[in-house]
Amino acid sequence: MRIGILSAELGREDVLENKRLVREIRLKGHRAKVIDYRKTVVVATKNKRHLFQPDKKGILHQVRVDAVIPRINEADEQSINLATFALESLISNGVYSTASPESIRLAKNKIGSLMALAEAGIAIPRSAAITGTESQDIDIDKVLKVVEPNPAKRLIVKTNIGTHGKGVMSAKSRGEARAIVQGFLANGIPMLLQQFMEPTKRHQYTDIRLIVVNGRVVGAMERLSTRRDEIRANLSLGGKGLPYAPSDHEIELAEKAAKALGLNVAGVDLIPSGRKRVIIEVNTSPGFIIETIASVNIAKKIVQLAISCAQRGEKTKRQRLVETLNRPIKLQPSRKLTPGILPLQPLKPLTRIKKLGEKVPEA
Repeated sequence: MRIGILSAELGREDVLENKRLVREIRLKGHRAKVIDYRKTVVVATKNKRHLFQPDKKGILHQVRVDAVIPRINEADEQSINLATFALESLISNGVYSTASPESIRLAKNKIGSLMALAEAGIAIPRSAAITGTESQDIDIDKVLKVVEPNPAKRLIVKTNIGTHGKGVMSAKSRGEARAIVQGFLANGIPMLLQQFMEPTKRHQYTDIRLIVVNGRVVGAMERLSTRRDEIRANLSLGGKGLPYAPSDHEIELAEKAAKALGLNVAGVDLIPSGRKRVIIEVNTSPGFIIETIASVNIAKKIVQLAISCAQRGEKTKRQRLVETLNRPIKLQPSRKLTPGILPLQPLKPLTRIKKLGEKVPEA
């Protein structure tokens, strides 16, 4: 079986994670192929799309795989569209994917994913999305007051896209948040405002990352910010990772969040605030550094998911939809009406329309 890894390999982290996946695929006795969606060509024919990738000499070859593992770490809308377009081309030819294009686009959209979580009844910080760009038509103070009634408390401002903690800003007061929002609106940038969840311990900013594969939490770690002036605990920003044993409630939250966004593979981030737990983000391509911290083989579990589903011939929602649309419609032959089936009623004479002011005698 041929297993593809859809990734642009933009940084060292992508390369190392892809190597881990390639190794696990080969250990299972299958062939691995890294597909760079930034170097692909989609060819459309009648009722089909085919994905091609150039070799080192620039000669195009059709990408032929039985399953694909998407690892899309880019945040800008154009790159996400390029990646999911390549993924759709593979899926249209019957290739199983561990993530659907729709679920990837939804999870990459911070506003859209947060709304989906809220609709599923999952605990999230009090939030407001500003999608308009005309600042004079928006009562910014009223929006900020809804998110955080106390003007002296901190708020979180996020851009709609971003990875590794980028695009996340902390405003220490309503006045500071107002200035950030006005700057975004002036540049036509949609944003997300969120309530700041106070840390359990003062100035100890932490979050919990749980990995969900095939609907089940398979690993967890706690991430701590190593700087007193940094609320983001991302490891890429210098945060520290520690092994963590999640509670049943945290496991349930993470699994419900992945399901709400339609993700078979997800990195779910929780914020602990006292006894409360809220979800702040769901990542479609979680990093594998957790393997060392939590002593769990995440790559193996993802590869096993791709192989087993491809062997069973499982299909994504998009594949089922395409098959339904392409299925010929069978029309039932028309039946001849047999006299006497419906009783014929005698026609009543039409009532003459009366003129204005005229009295019509009763029948």
